[in-house]
Amino acid sequence: MISYLGILVGLEAFSYWAVRTLRKDFQWLITPKDELPDFDKEGLKKFIEHGYDPELGWVRKPNTEKEEIGKLGKTKYHIDKNGARKNQGHESLPKIISCYGDSFTFARQVNDNETWEWCLSELTRSDVANFGVGNYGLDQSLLRLKREYPKNKTDVVIMGIVPSTIVRVLDVWKHYNEFGNIFGFKPRFKLEDGKLKLIKNIIDREDKFLEYQKYLPQIQEHDYFYRTKFKKEMLRFPYSYHILKNPSRNIPLLSLIAWYKWFGKDDQKVYPAPMKIIMDVNLKLRVRLFKEEHATSLLEKLVEEFKDYGREQGFTPVFLLMPQKDDILFIKHQKKLYYGAFIKRISDKITVIDLTDHLIDRKDLDDLYSDDNKYGGHYNLLGNKVVADFVYNSLKQNGILR
Repeated sequence: MISYLGILVGLEAFSYWAVRTLRKDFQWLITPKDELPDFDKEGLKKFIEHGYDPELGWVRKPNTEKEEIGKLGKTKYHIDKNGARKNQGHESLPKIISCYGDSFTFARQVNDNETWEWCLSELTRSDVANFGVGNYGLDQSLLRLKREYPKNKTDVVIMGIVPSTIVRVLDVWKHYNEFGNIFGFKPRFKLEDGKLKLIKNIIDREDKFLEYQKYLPQIQEHDYFYRTKFKKEMLRFPYSYHILKNPSRNIPLLSLIAWYKWFGKDDQKVYPAPMKIIMDVNLKLRVRLFKEEHATSLLEKLVEEFKDYGREQGFTPVFLLMPQKDDILFIKHQKKLYYGAFIKRISDKITVIDLTDHLIDRKDLDDLYSDDNKYGGHYNLLGNKVVADFVYNSLKQNGILR
C-alpha cells in the first residue's frame, strides 16, 4: 500500500514538474495560470496601434504595411487609405468585385501583386477590392462588409472563408480556442428563436484590456469553447489524472515538446511535430462541429444574412469556400467531404464556389502552398493563380460575369 501510494505521489510530482517546465516553451499547454493571463503592456500597445478595432476586434488599418516570411522568403503587403489591400496596377480600372473574408481572402504570405484578387483583376480587367482580414470568421467578415460596402460599392461581393469558420463563429475570446491569443476579443452572433442576435465585442474600449477580468463572466457565458475546450484541455491538479484523461493528445505532445527542448537544435524556434498534433486536434474539432446542428444552423443563418444584405444593397453575393491543405488531405484519406451536407444546404440559397473538388484532383497540391508542413500555410503565387482561374470560370458559368 505504501509503495503504491509512493508511486502515485511520484507520478504526480513528475507530471507537475513536466507540465510546468514544458509550458514555458509551448503555448498550447495550458494550466490554471492561463485563466488570468498577464497582458504585456508593450505588446498590447503595438496591438492597439496596429490592429485593434472596437467593433470587429482587429482589422488591417489604413496606410499600413508589414513583412512576412514563408518558404520562398520575405513578402510584403500594403493597406490603402480605404483599408483594402493595395492592388497595384489596377487602381484606375472599374471596380465590379469586392472580396471579404479571412486570411485566405487577404492572401497572406505573398506580395500585393501575387494575391488571387490581383490575378482575378488581370482576368476581369477590373480593380478587385480585397478587404480580407486574418483569422476572421464569417461573423466578423459580415460585419465588416456592412461597414465598408456603403463606401465601396461593387456589383459582386465574394465572401471567401476556410472551413475553420465554423469554429471562429462560436467564440468571443480567441484565447479559449487558440490558447495564447490573448488580445483576440471579438463579436459573435447567436441564434435566438431562429434569428441572429449580435453579441457586440465586449472589450470595445482600450481601457478594458487592462481590466478584462471584470468582464470574464460575460465573456465565458458567450464563448462556446471556454467549457468545451479550454477547461477540458487545461492541465491542472491532479496533473497525472488530467494528462491521462486525454492521452492521445497530452502524452505525444509532452514527449515531443521535451524532445525538441532538450535534443533539438539550439536555433530551432518552431515545433513542427507538436504543432502537427495541435493541427490534427483542430481539424477534428471542425469536422465534429459540421455534424452539430447548433453550429451549422448558425453558419447557415450567417450565409442567409449575407444573401439578404446583397438583395438590400443590390449586389450579387457569392460564397467562396477555400479549404486548407490539411482539409484536402483529410478528405482524400477519408473519401468523404465532411462539410458536404452544409454546402448542399446553402447551395439552394446562394451562389457557392467550392474549391474542394478542384484541389483534390490536382497532383501538384504541395506546390500551391507557401509552407511545406501538413497545414501548408496559405496559397503561394501559383495557388492564387489556380484560385483566380477557378473563381473567374465559375463566375462566368453562373452568368455573374460575361
